[in-house]
Amino acid sequence: MECLRRMNRLLFTTALKMVLAVIALAGFTGCADSFAVKNEAVPEEMQRQLQAQAIPASQIKMTDKGGINIRAHSVPPPEGVLKVPMYYEGGVPYLKVSLNGHKPKKFMLDTGAASSVFDAEQAVEYGLRTVPQIRPTMAGILGNEPGMAAVIPTLQIGTWRLENLPCIIRMQRTAVGSGILKEHLGISLLGVNLVAKQCKYLTLDFLKDEFEFGFTRSFPGTVRKHMHKTSLSMKHGVPTTLLKCRKLSWEAVVDSGSVFGVQLDRRVAEVLGYRNGGWDVGGNYLITGVGGAQTPKEANVRVLEFKALGLFGSYYPFAQVDVMPGPSRLGTYLLEDYRVTLDFEHNALWVEWG
Repeated sequence: MECLRRMNRLLFTTALKMVLAVIALAGFTGCADSFAVKNEAVPEEMQRQLQAQAIPASQIKMTDKGGINIRAHSVPPPEGVLKVPMYYEGGVPYLKVSLNGHKPKKFMLDTGAASSVFDAEQAVEYGLRTVPQIRPTMAGILGNEPGMAAVIPTLQIGTWRLENLPCIIRMQRTAVGSGILKEHLGISLLGVNLVAKQCKYLTLDFLKDEFEFGFTRSFPGTVRKHMHKTSLSMKHGVPTTLLKCRKLSWEAVVDSGSVFGVQLDRRVAEVLGYRNGGWDVGGNYLITGVGGAQTPKEANVRVLEFKALGLFGSYYPFAQVDVMPGPSRLGTYLLEDYRVTLDFEHNALWVEWG
């Protein structure tokens, strides 16, 4: 059995919930003692622009639950599979995407996000079609934040074209600093809804810096020397797998939008007998995203060491885990050592290395 890497590196991450969907978002790294943090509403002029991009009410079909009935239309490449470069930056994977015919730009592909999320500025810039009458409340682990339903008319990744992809627009933004030093923290990402209903599998090959999307083809099998295979299930719109410690097991989100390693839900930590203990994570950093921002001390982030952790269908000795707000997750500080495949067709998680 191989040992897990030490996972006490602190960068940035956060998590939010929108209805029942868990959306893990990347955040911001900065000196918490030097910058004031506050949440601001989207400016009125920008709100008027979003209203001007609204889909006519006559073209909207509402569901019984008050949502919108929009079906995305996928036009995959004739080969049935697509490989595109992965840009692994700041601890999270990006890919180049063209929105509504605009020049391709890098966006994070966040498997821990059930829905795609965009800042209001980018929604205006790329001409996203809005549904102002639907205003979901995004309840983050650090607070609530208003949103607006929207649709991406066209999205292009390589030779794959996707039409009418639902998304959420942030109607609030987080500001750091004041005056000429003031900066707004942008959060725009592509959620797993991009692929879970359109693809049979998604491979995040951190070893080759490559994404692979399987549309009409099943996962062809492993290519690395070593591999683990374990269960995968979609819960609340995000992919989850099982972790084990002693005789207990719990679900963890496979989260490419988190730069931490193994993250433990506080409630799970208590059930395992770790209500207290471990060592605190210090440093003047901000954990921020939808809902607000906190320092690691304010968020009570702490590190535990398990004698043995059941992960990927095997057991890893002396595994360090981070107890944090939000659900249990497997972030990129762990995943970056592997070729990871989410096999939606067969409900399997494949992890390869070597």
